[in-house]
Amino acid sequence: IFACKSPLTGVYLDSVVGGFFGARLKSSGLDYLVITGKSEKPCYLWIHDGEVEIRDASSIWGKTTSETDELVKSDVGDKANTSVAKIGPAGERLVRFACITVDVGRQAARGGVGAVFGSKNLKAVAVTSRIKPPEPADPSRFKELCDGLREKLKAHPVTGQVLPALGTPSLVDVSNGHGALPTMNWNEGVFEGAEKINADSLKKYVVSSGACFGCTIGCIKYTEIKEGKYAGTRLEGPEYESIGALGANCCVDDIEVVIYANKLCDEYGMDTITAGNVVAFAMECFEKGLIKPEDAKGLELKFSSPEALIGLIELIAKREGVGDLLANGSRAAAKALGAEDLAVHVKGLEPPAWDPRGSWGQALTYAISDRGACHLSAAVLPMEIFGIPKLIDRFTIEGKAGYVKETEDYIAAHETLIGCEFGRFPLPPDDPAQLLSAMTGLKVDTAGFLKIGERIINLTRSFNVREGVTRKDDTLPKKIATRPHSKGPSAGKLVTYDMLNKMLDEYYKLRGWSADGIPTKEKLKELSLDVALTL
Repeated sequence: IFACKSPLTGVYLDSVVGGFFGARLKSSGLDYLVITGKSEKPCYLWIHDGEVEIRDASSIWGKTTSETDELVKSDVGDKANTSVAKIGPAGERLVRFACITVDVGRQAARGGVGAVFGSKNLKAVAVTSRIKPPEPADPSRFKELCDGLREKLKAHPVTGQVLPALGTPSLVDVSNGHGALPTMNWNEGVFEGAEKINADSLKKYVVSSGACFGCTIGCIKYTEIKEGKYAGTRLEGPEYESIGALGANCCVDDIEVVIYANKLCDEYGMDTITAGNVVAFAMECFEKGLIKPEDAKGLELKFSSPEALIGLIELIAKREGVGDLLANGSRAAAKALGAEDLAVHVKGLEPPAWDPRGSWGQALTYAISDRGACHLSAAVLPMEIFGIPKLIDRFTIEGKAGYVKETEDYIAAHETLIGCEFGRFPLPPDDPAQLLSAMTGLKVDTAGFLKIGERIINLTRSFNVREGVTRKDDTLPKKIATRPHSKGPSAGKLVTYDMLNKMLDEYYKLRGWSADGIPTKEKLKELSLDVALTL
C-alpha cells in the first residue's frame, strides 16, 4: 500500500498494488517505509541486507517503466531476487494521476502516487531479498486456516472458475448487461461495441497467465499482439477497468487499440482509469467546441477515434498542448475550460467503470469514499450485481447506508492484512479475523476485527476533515445525479441529490458523525483515536 496526500484530489490517498514488491519488503526486515524530503538530483532507493542506500538515478531519469525495471535490476546485480517500484516519464513530469509500477505490470495506480515520487526526484525503490513468509504465532492453526480458505476460494464460481479462466475482462459483459458500463464520457451505460472488447475478444491475444505472490486465484492474463499495426505489443492485462475507461468510455471498440493504449499508459506510468476518463472528457469538450484541433496539435478528438485516444495519451504524458492541462485531471481541466458539468469525478478522483445509475449502492460508495470515487472502499456492488454474499435490489436506496458502512469497515480491516480484494469478497469477516489471530497471537474476534476497520475509516475521515472535506464534498457528479441513461437495463434510473442526501443522513448517523459528516469527539474517544483530535 502506498499512502500519501493525493496531488490529484488534495485529500487522503492509499493506492494498493499486487505483485512481489510487498513480500520482498517484508522479507527484507521492514514492515513499512516512510519517505520524506526531496533529493537534489534523481535518485533511487535500494533496500538490501538490512540497509537502505540512496543511489544516483540521473542515467535512468526519462526512461519508461520497463526500461527502468531492467536498468535498476542490472545496477543492483541480483535480478532474480529484486522487485522494483518505479515511475515513468509521467511521474517525472508530475502528471497528477501518475502511478507507481511494481514488477512488470502491476500498478499502484490511483490518485497520483507516482507524481509524489517525481516531486521527490525519486525514480524507484528497489528491494533485494529472498522471500521468507513470516513465522505465525500459531503455525499449525495458521496452516489449517489457510488450507480451508484456499478451498473456499477454489470452490467459489468467481474466484475458482471465472477469474482464473478469463481474468477481470469477464466483467465487461456483466457491467454492460446491467447498463452500468460507462460509455461516451458517462452519457450512457451500454456500449454497442462491448463484444469487441470483452474477454472473448481477448482470448486470441492471451499468451499466458500469472499470479501475484501467494495467490491461489491467478487472474493475471498476459497478452501479445503478434501482427498488424501494433505488432510486438506485450501487456500484463488489460484489466476490466482499463478496458472500460480506454475502450467503452471513449467509444473505442478495437481491442488492439485498447491494449496498445493501455501499454502506453503503463510505460509512461499513468493510471488508466483517470487517463481514460480524462480522454473521454476531452472528447466531449471537443464535440462541444471547448477544445480545438490546434489545442491538441491537430488531433480531431472525436469519440471512437483510435488516433485521438493514443495521440492524447502521448500529449498528456509529455504535457504538450492541451495535454498539459489534462495532466492535472478532469476537475482542474474542467474548471479551466468552463466545463464542470461534463467532468465526472468525486473529490477530484474519476470513477472506475461502474456507473452508479445501474448500482445505487455504488452511488453512496463513490460519494463517501475517503480517496474520491472508488469502487473498492465498500462492497455493495457485489451484492447488487453478483449476489455476493447475497442478492439485493440494485434500484433502491433503502438499507444501502448500512451495507456501505458494514462493508467499508470490513474492507479497511482486511487491507491491514495486505490482501487482495478477490481473496476477500467470497469470505465472511470471521475468516480473516481468525487468520489475524493465528498469525499475530492476538485474540481478535469478528467484532474486534471490524472495529479495526472502523478506526481506520474514522482516522482517514479526520485527515480529510483537516483538509476541508465536509458533507458538501460527499456528492456525485451532476451528469450522474441529473441525467438518466436513454437506453439499456438502467434507462431512466437515477440516484438524485435528494436520494443521496437521504442515504448520507443515514450513513452519518450509523457512523456517529455530525450531520455535516464530521467525526464527533465522542466517537473518536470511543475508538481511542486521540490523534484524530489533533489533526
